[in-house]
Amino acid sequence: MRGPEPTRGRPDACDAGNSRALAMLCRMARRLLMRSSMRVACFVPVLAALGLGCSSPPRIVPLLRTAGPPTVPGLAAPLEVVSRSTAIADPLPVRGSDIVYGDLETALGIAVSSATAPWAEAHREHPVARHGGWTVLVEVTGADAELQPGGRVVIGLDARATLRTRDGNTYLGQTRLGCREGGLRSAEEGAPVVYRCMVRIGRDLAGWLGGGVPLEPPPPGPA
Repeated sequence: MRGPEPTRGRPDACDAGNSRALAMLCRMARRLLMRSSMRVACFVPVLAALGLGCSSPPRIVPLLRTAGPPTVPGLAAPLEVVSRSTAIADPLPVRGSDIVYGDLETALGIAVSSATAPWAEAHREHPVARHGGWTVLVEVTGADAELQPGGRVVIGLDARATLRTRDGNTYLGQTRLGCREGGLRSAEEGAPVVYRCMVRIGRDLAGWLGGGVPLEPPPPGPA
């Protein structure tokens, strides 16, 4: 025998469910729609539960493939950039949309390497550069992406940078960096806005390297 047909005029979005739990929730929703006395009390929580099971998965926008990686210095460059995004969601969800930005950690490392390349080139003959150079660890400590009602994508990033020598891993200094960028783009086309923010962090980091931190380890103290 055929089961009862969906309520006329209402899209039956739950029929695509493929689990027992989802099917049970869908049947509950149908029954509640037929009982007007229960609609007010129960319809909202059931819809919330159904939203967890019936909503479409987020769409991933790979930052590297979408915007294209910038030019980076070669392996012989005196400054090595290491990026980490373990403190945030990666892929990064864009609030107000079904988009998430992927490759955030790798894209940040490439963007910062590109932005600091002129500084690295200018310091090839530095004494530390001739003995291995430097490593800067850039850790993303906060990230936010939002599609505003007017169709504007807004990106915010916070990061912590730690500079060490490659030879001996000697600590030289640490700083905090941040950026906020926006653009009239859809969330799906927002990768250039993310890159602009990352490059700004890289340029601020280059400025810090150029005068805000010692580049050589302190001399050893008396024995």
